[in-house]
Amino acid sequence: MIDIHCHILPGMDDGPAELDTTMQMLRIAEDDGISHIIATPHYRCQDVPTMEDIDDRVAVVRYRMEKSNMRIRLLRGADIRLTYELLDCMSRRALPTINGSRYFLLELPDLPPPHVDEFIFEAKLKGYAPIITHPERNYTLLASPRQSEQLRNAGALLQITAMSITGEFGRKIKKYALQLIKMGCVDFVATDAHGTNHRVPILSRAYWEVTTLLDRDAAQRIFVDNPRAVIEDRALP
Repeated sequence: MIDIHCHILPGMDDGPAELDTTMQMLRIAEDDGISHIIATPHYRCQDVPTMEDIDDRVAVVRYRMEKSNMRIRLLRGADIRLTYELLDCMSRRALPTINGSRYFLLELPDLPPPHVDEFIFEAKLKGYAPIITHPERNYTLLASPRQSEQLRNAGALLQITAMSITGEFGRKIKKYALQLIKMGCVDFVATDAHGTNHRVPILSRAYWEVTTLLDRDAAQRIFVDNPRAVIEDRALP
């Protein structure tokens, strides 16, 4: 499995404070069967951390991973907030996409601005592929699965959180997440992990939930095949 959304870099946002905790998270993920993790700290264009800050921190963690002979791979990305500056950053090709690909995580505010579909269209015109993160946990989108479906129809991809599927965020969010899966609107499931206690980098439980809800082919697609296409900068299968 491949985790495209994980707050795992030490001392960068509300993820782990120390490198030792980052290493513990990597071991948990590796034991769970995760082969690649995308480090996705919170990011706002023209703010800190910069792309260079993220790259430097990824390099520090990779060095420690090599010393520990870890098999799991760490790649760079970011959890990018939708702001007015974002289009300018895209025009300047100054966006921390996933592993340098066309794909980037897009976090919407709880009250998304009007005409998000126009932003998605502009992003695609510029050669990017936005992946909207955890729509099932957005208070506005939570009112109706059709709102998330409309964003996907506009050209965005959707990533939901593993713990939403397994119920740790509550019944309402779980119901919404499962509805999106049944509607065929979910392209990725990621951990959105922040530490080693409550929000941990585990995907396997959600994988088996999806296998039960749909089938193993569907789980393979959204936990393995689609994220692999992203890190290899290919079109989704």
